[in-house]
Amino acid sequence: MKINKEEMLAALLNNSAAGITEHTIESFSVPQLIEWSEQTADYRLAFRSAWYVEHFFLKKTAFFADYASEIIRIYCNTSNWSVLRSYSKLVMWMLSKQNDKITINEDQEECILEKSFNILDASDCPVAVQVNVMDILADLNKKHDWIANELRLRIELALEKDATPALKSRGNRILKRISNA
Repeated sequence: MKINKEEMLAALLNNSAAGITEHTIESFSVPQLIEWSEQTADYRLAFRSAWYVEHFFLKKTAFFADYASEIIRIYCNTSNWSVLRSYSKLVMWMLSKQNDKITINEDQEECILEKSFNILDASDCPVAVQVNVMDILADLNKKHDWIANELRLRIELALEKDATPALKSRGNRILKRISNA
């Protein structure tokens, strides 16, 4: 049974991801969550909606079949770092070995590439988004071998500048991965 918009909004803003169950997924309106994740008037609502979308889709990957284009569109168009954190994880999944059903067309791929490099160029990019984007580019390297060189330079620069533990761990793992590709 679907819950109404007000109940959904209250649950969204007050519950944690630990409370997401099959019942929660069935109760919420995915199109509404996606719409709220795109809005810019309420930063917290956008973040929490994107967060729920991320958890729903990674728990129930069948959602990707109906919403892959929207995920890519939002990833390419949003400037909200909190929303990008969740949507970058979804794009990572779409490009991963785990995905054997959803295909990304050339225009979408080009948009993902451009957005990903723009994210890496942003000085205010949070580390969580930065490392997700590095993973996205490493996955795209399988099709575009020119990415490895550019990505290697960007990772090495990031490691020299701002080597947080998360960046060191993931950056070094990605460097190893693209070196072995």
